[in-house]
Amino acid sequence: MRGQNTLFNHFIENPVSKTVRKGRSADMIALRDECLLHRYYYYIKLQHKRYDAAVQELSKEFYIKNSNIIYRMQCNSDRLETIMKKEQPDLKQLRLLYPWLTW
Repeated sequence: MRGQNTLFNHFIENPVSKTVRKGRSADMIALRDECLLHRYYYYIKLQHKRYDAAVQELSKEFYIKNSNIIYRMQCNSDRLETIMKKEQPDLKQLRLLYPWLTW
């Protein structure tokens, strides 16, 4: 290889590049999922919508495919169960948690 054995090659250090994680923040995804679960509770328990209609509404609101919504609810099934069975927030509590949404 031409230039492989140069006189000054050992003086120049190759800079170590830091790997920065790019993409979506895990904290923001967790906050989004929490809001998604509360909104799902609202549609199912308070609006008495069917499962498929609730998932379709969530898809429109959060700009996520139906399959991804179902997957996120499965990943957070423990939290969803807590909201649905133990917490059971009323409309006033939901308005306090997420005032920017129309309840």
